Amino acid sequence: MIPAAGTGKYGQDPNNENLYVGPSGLTIDVSKCPSDWNNSQGITDSEIDLFASYPTSGPLAGYALIYDGARAYYDYVTQNGGIDGRKIVLDGKDDQYAPAATKTNIDEALATKKYAAFDSVLGTPNNLGIWDDTNRECMPQLLNATGAPQWGDVENHPWTTGAPALNYFSEAGLWAEWLKQKFPNGVKVVSITFNNDFGQAYLKGFKHFIKGSNIQLVSDFQHDPTAPNVDNQYTSAAASGADVLLIQTAGTFCTQALADVEKGSWHPMVLLSATCGFKNQVFQPLVDQGLTGKDTYTIVYYKDSLDPALAKDPFISTYHDVMTKAGLDPNKSTYFTGWIYAWYMAAILKEAASYRGGLNRANIALAAHAIQVPAPALLPGVTSKLDGLKDAYLVESGQMSQYKVSDPKQLGTFVPDGPLINLEGQLGTYKTVTSAN
Repeated sequence: MIPAAGTGKYGQDPNNENLYVGPSGLTIDVSKCPSDWNNSQGITDSEIDLFASYPTSGPLAGYALIYDGARAYYDYVTQNGGIDGRKIVLDGKDDQYAPAATKTNIDEALATKKYAAFDSVLGTPNNLGIWDDTNRECMPQLLNATGAPQWGDVENHPWTTGAPALNYFSEAGLWAEWLKQKFPNGVKVVSITFNNDFGQAYLKGFKHFIKGSNIQLVSDFQHDPTAPNVDNQYTSAAASGADVLLIQTAGTFCTQALADVEKGSWHPMVLLSATCGFKNQVFQPLVDQGLTGKDTYTIVYYKDSLDPALAKDPFISTYHDVMTKAGLDPNKSTYFTGWIYAWYMAAILKEAASYRGGLNRANIALAAHAIQVPAPALLPGVTSKLDGLKDAYLVESGQMSQYKVSDPKQLGTFVPDGPLINLEGQLGTYKTVTSAN
């Protein structure tokens, strides 16, 4: 169900039709938008049109399930009244996770003047390649499917927001806090990192948060997005003899790194980036190889849609019912990620519709920076909110969990390890990240 969100206290300034006022000092002046800009573009009495660029082919093609899941959720919203009677339509185009192709797709979508907003475009370099253009064009670029901390740059890019997920910088901070508790006498760490802005955010965050502690990052080994595998990086990491391995990558590279660890003679404690936490996409290929990926750790902040103990959870049970009726396998948990993204987008649209001036693109951008509705998929104790120029990161807490396997031929479950760590509101905006050494 769409939450009843918003109070109407934000939106178009009664004394200035070009000024839109949001929370905590955030304002948008649409007089600075292009001369042919249309505040109602992509919005009719019956429909809201969105666009996304994402990989349906290439090494990260598995993430395309996010968008199929989102479409299924939007269909569910439409069947339950829509956004004030409007259905949400999500168009998309393949970019193979190539930033140049993403830019081409986005440029073409901008030229159509058809869409109200861009929805959850995948990839850090992909979004970095378009966000100057989208902000110059006053195009809402929302819920970027990447946890890069740059999306907290609300001062300079007010038309852009990040994913309903931990940003990579903060996630690395949660790792550091957990390791400090786990190893009070210190520990040696090595990392395998995706060599792009996505991976560098993890690396910078971890280095920042271990300063002054006795945790030592002994080395980092990076791989290119076009690399066939991470075998060389694993071999180098193993030679370090470190006690802990950070795997801060995505897609098939996660599976390859886990397989290397399980088949090798070096058995460090393994911490996975949340981007590696997709069971069907990352762990099922291990099961297919006769491996498991067991006893690895990752930060969890959303409920596990495959956990039998949550089968009666209203949001999860609805997800399973709707996906099954749509002919999509709900056991492919990446679909559930799409549901989470789409839930937030629908909540933003509902919020925007309650603002002064009604549902328009400027109010959609404001609502994306003001959404504070409790999300039904979050773990108990995990909060999510954005607050204008004060708090630009939607999720800043999580639960370190260990991947446990009881049957090596089946997927396992994530079991909590230690207390939930909540850093809600502590990072502020991207200014804090840029000032970190």
